[in-house]
Amino acid sequence: MTHIYIFNFLQALVCLYALTLGGWPERATAVILLCASVATIVLPFDPSTSFRSVETLELVIDVALMGGLMAVALLANRFWPLWLAALHLLAVGIHGVKGFDTALMPWMYAQAGGKLAYPMLVLLAAGVLRHRIRLARYGTDPDWSLPWRGIR
Repeated sequence: MTHIYIFNFLQALVCLYALTLGGWPERATAVILLCASVATIVLPFDPSTSFRSVETLELVIDVALMGGLMAVALLANRFWPLWLAALHLLAVGIHGVKGFDTALMPWMYAQAGGKLAYPMLVLLAAGVLRHRIRLARYGTDPDWSLPWRGIR
């Protein structure tokens, strides 16, 4: 249970960093990650039965998170959101593995997705740091690369 508190603390720290010093893509990602985290925390959890089959509510949250991360990745004028979305796609894929192979050990199913969240936090923190470096170097750092902006 301690690892959950450690992760929640780290996530709060990184998201606060993104919300205070990041550009709009970093802020949007922080809000999306925090919303998914809160939604996951309020899910019912029973250690004796959880992760024995596909966790449907957790899958719904992960798919919604994937949609948000993909939107940021497609619209942001940054490269790191693509990597973040790719890592989360692996986490979503783990639900498919459990659905395909019900013999997958519950502890393995529970741990696999959670371990991918740490590199996702590192990517967000690195994105904020790079944003700050670009602001200091160039004075500006465009947030979005909107494809419809140039259409006449």
